[in-house]
Amino acid sequence: MTIVTTSRKPVPELRSLARDFAFATGCRYILRGKMGLPDLHSLDPALILFFKREGYFYLRLDDHGRNTAEFVISSMTITKREEAMTRGIEVGDPSIYERLAPYIPVKLSEGNGGSCVFDGTRSRRYLLRLIIHEA
Repeated sequence: MTIVTTSRKPVPELRSLARDFAFATGCRYILRGKMGLPDLHSLDPALILFFKREGYFYLRLDDHGRNTAEFVISSMTITKREEAMTRGIEVGDPSIYERLAPYIPVKLSEGNGGSCVFDGTRSRRYLLRLIIHEA
């Protein structure tokens, strides 16, 4: 089971995003506090880390202490969900799907490009624009 967490001192919006992402995927959310990445990897080798850098939110996938994928969240829209809640994540880009699929329940949709849609708690629906970040 993949763990979802944030940087050590996240802004409230980032913490809410990470919690709702964990909720949508059925992953375990861990409030990081003073835990280092090796401590988290000892709990589970697969880790999704949300953090903020240079004004953007990022989503990073780590597997056994190795960065396997990183995405810039170029935009984030949160709306009130009107219809029934759906579990999992929907993405519109096959290359993003291939990077996420080994770690979380994800569906490939007919959507446009780097869209990522999921339902969080309190009737929230997220629409993220993900861009693969090549380090």
